[in-house]
Amino acid sequence: MESSKVVLCIPGLWKNRSELIEAIVRKSEGYMFAGNYMSKLGDPSIFFEVDIYEHDERVAEAFEIAGYNSFTEEDLDPIRKHSLALYLIGEGGSIEKIRKLVDAANALVKAGGLGVKVESSGTANTIESWKDMYHTDDEVQLFKAFVTVVAEDDFYYTCGMHCFGLPDVITFKDQVTPQYAQELMNVFCLYNLIEKPSLTDYSTFSLDENNPHFILQHTECKHFSEDELFYNQYGIWALVKKE
Repeated sequence: MESSKVVLCIPGLWKNRSELIEAIVRKSEGYMFAGNYMSKLGDPSIFFEVDIYEHDERVAEAFEIAGYNSFTEEDLDPIRKHSLALYLIGEGGSIEKIRKLVDAANALVKAGGLGVKVESSGTANTIESWKDMYHTDDEVQLFKAFVTVVAEDDFYYTCGMHCFGLPDVITFKDQVTPQYAQELMNVFCLYNLIEKPSLTDYSTFSLDENNPHFILQHTECKHFSEDELFYNQYGIWALVKKE
């Protein structure tokens, strides 16, 4: 199976491409930018495509929505004034690959980036939250930066687990409350990400022995088309409450 493509948006106030390249060389601690590619000296495995776009008035609103109230006006004002928006494109599929992408994104933040939006899941991170996640090097914080929970009419689902090469999760509104769904799916995803269990159809999962048990059923990702960045080619784990 082909690895997932992960795209990060990083806006900045660089006046032009030359100023961007100079900032990367001076401030990123080892990164170079040539053509449409960014690489790290001494580490050939860190090599990413970067698309550069001029000011887009929709970017700030997208950050605000995806940030779920984490962006203050002080955070958003410079994003509204951004002159360039960089789209860092890399291969996902594992924690290790995502950490390399995170390292490159952090280099762009050091060079003047104003925040990081994960286009592949719809999360957005302020400069402060991104730096905190980067420096703690914690799998839980990495998960929070890349994965979100979304509510639809009849169900809740996670989006972003394909970045790590894993299925997303879906639960149903007639079986769980919004708060319980959030906790259940986050704990399940972290368990799958960190512990790497062998999961099969009709296995069961619960938060603990005093909580309801849920039956696992694996299915294809059907709420996004295959050409969308949100699409999870690894499928979906449906958590169905056991009677």
